[in-house]
Amino acid sequence: MESLNAAVNDLIWQIQDDDRIRDTVDLGIFVFGNKGRDPIHSGFQAMSEYGQIYIYATDTSTYVADTLSMTMDAIRERIDLYAQGGGAYKPWIVLITDGEFHDGTALEEVARRMKQRQAENKLQFFGLGVKGYSEEQLNSLTNDPRQVLEVKAVNFSDFLSWVGRSMATVSSNAVDTEVTLEPLVFTV
Repeated sequence: MESLNAAVNDLIWQIQDDDRIRDTVDLGIFVFGNKGRDPIHSGFQAMSEYGQIYIYATDTSTYVADTLSMTMDAIRERIDLYAQGGGAYKPWIVLITDGEFHDGTALEEVARRMKQRQAENKLQFFGLGVKGYSEEQLNSLTNDPRQVLEVKAVNFSDFLSWVGRSMATVSSNAVDTEVTLEPLVFTV
C-alpha cells in the first residue's frame, strides 16, 4: 500500500505540473472490500483539486462487483455532465487487486457492462494483478487480455507514470481520434 500511495501521489503531481491537462483530467478513487459495506470513493474531481491522498485497504475480502457498478454509474454521470457542456469524456478504469473476487454472478453483469463500453471505445480498462490475484477473473473484465498486467515487483510507479504521460497524449487529441500510446514497460 505504501508504494501504491507514493505512485498515486506522484501521478497527481505529474499531471498538476502539466499546464495543458491539469484542469482537464479527472480522478475518482473507488476502494472495494467487504460485501455489504459501502465502497469508499472520492468522487470525481479535476486533478488540479487534489492534495496529497492516502488510500488504504478496507479488509482482506475482495468483492468488486458493487464498487465497479458504482464506478460505471459515476462514469456515466460524468459523461453526461461533459456532454451537456459540449465536451467529451474518455474514462479509464484501473483496477488493482491482490486477491480473487468473491462476487459470483454479480460480477458477470458488471463485466458485461464494462466489456460493452470497451467494445464501443467508450471505456479503457487496465487490470493490475499483484501476487495472489486471479488472472482469469481480471481477464473477465476486458475484451483485451493485454490490458491485464501482473506487477511482480509491485512497481506501481512505472505504471502510473505511464498513465500520466498517456493522459497528456489522450487529452490533447480529439475524442474520435485514434491515439497511439507509448509502450508500457515495467522494471521488475
